[in-house]
Amino acid sequence: MTKAKLTVDDAVRPESEERGEVAITLDGERMVLRPSYEAIEAFEAGTGKALIVLAQLAATRSLSLVECSIVACECIRAWGRATNNRGMAGANSRRIAELILDSDGGVMEAMSSLTAVLALAATGKYTASGELKPVTTKTTDEAPVAG
Repeated sequence: MTKAKLTVDDAVRPESEERGEVAITLDGERMVLRPSYEAIEAFEAGTGKALIVLAQLAATRSLSLVECSIVACECIRAWGRATNNRGMAGANSRRIAELILDSDGGVMEAMSSLTAVLALAATGKYTASGELKPVTTKTTDEAPVAG
């Protein structure tokens, strides 16, 4: 299987590791996992499990293939909608499951990406549109005071 970069229109911002976006490679194409509110609502309904439960299951490598494909599919669809990529916006969870099985690393590799996305989503690191929130740090001009 050859690894090809997903073609995206110049007007569309592709995924970037520098921005911390998480992607999954299926059938040689990198697909960004975007956990928007709409995607979360859909994968919670599709799996019958809450975001927090799915994040916990992913962290213990206990998601089923069907759960992995539903979560991945809804996040890929959200990314497709956000980037006007009709192919990705129309992703099919059954086909995503087949691609996960056929991918290098299979379910375990896919679950690594899903674990990251679900953990970040469950801890409030994404906006409702599925974009990563900027990292904020507090700085002060004052020196720390020793007790």
